[in-house]
Amino acid sequence: MMYDVIVYGPIFCDLIFTDLPRMPTPGTEIFAGDLAASLGGSAIVAAVLHTLGVRVGLIAELGSDPFSDLLRRLLDESGLDRSLIREHPHPLPQVTVALSFPGDRAFVTRFQRPATPPDLATILRTHPAKHLHVCSFLAALETPNACDIAHAAGMTVSMDPGWDEAALRDPRLAAMIADLDLFMPGEMELQHIAGAPDMATAITETLAAMRRGVLVLKQGATGATAHSRNGQPPVHVPALAVQAIDTTGAGDAFDAGFLSRFVHGASLDVCMRAGVACGGIAVTTPGITRALVNFKGMEAWLAKLPSSAVAAPTRPA
Repeated sequence: MMYDVIVYGPIFCDLIFTDLPRMPTPGTEIFAGDLAASLGGSAIVAAVLHTLGVRVGLIAELGSDPFSDLLRRLLDESGLDRSLIREHPHPLPQVTVALSFPGDRAFVTRFQRPATPPDLATILRTHPAKHLHVCSFLAALETPNACDIAHAAGMTVSMDPGWDEAALRDPRLAAMIADLDLFMPGEMELQHIAGAPDMATAITETLAAMRRGVLVLKQGATGATAHSRNGQPPVHVPALAVQAIDTTGAGDAFDAGFLSRFVHGASLDVCMRAGVACGGIAVTTPGITRALVNFKGMEAWLAKLPSSAVAAPTRPA
């Protein structure tokens, strides 16, 4: 099978608590109005891409534990192809508890990786695709030559770094970012990686370090901005005006929307609009699994965006 996109990175069972009165403090208990069990991590990108009609493969790991069992059920319900997922005979817990508020969220994660990483070179040789999307620097650090492997196979490569404070400080990351076709961080992640005093400096330094490609910066409630190395002005698309219920997975949904157009040769403007639309759809329900049905109506969401993207200046953090 020829894939449009292969997604590589850890998957999580997201347990999302919403409708919370406040953040809990030590020694107290609070009660949530709702709880959702949902696909998390790289599975969000893959599930949204699949729902949008993109041929997608998912390189990930599952173990013999209750959270992996739940992930299998959620993956099957979403219709995702599991043929590239390695099955392990021992527990491999990958679970995130999200305390979600309308404007933001906080996470607690238990994350265990297998002793050996997947053989990315063999997988990409035997399962051709147009594009490789790496979810998290943790996955990238397992296979630091992922860009070289994918480019040698004729693929383009994108990466969303995710949030891991230690990984984002790893000195090996600069070399990985330099060879990406698309680098897709959030503002907090970018500033942390760059170690810059403000966002404008972080953007400038990151573009200078990239040998190719586009910096696609996700900006939460203000939308997203794409910065190119070719001297073109930034392309900014404002966020959809929606009532945010849960922002967990919005960045991954943005990635999927952007890539759903990118792999078919669409313009940067069109890719950005699709990304912002998917990010907006994602926040309207607790967890991405409940939201998947809404992505089938993405054209209606796109119609709510401005008719064209506008240039936006870089701004301080």
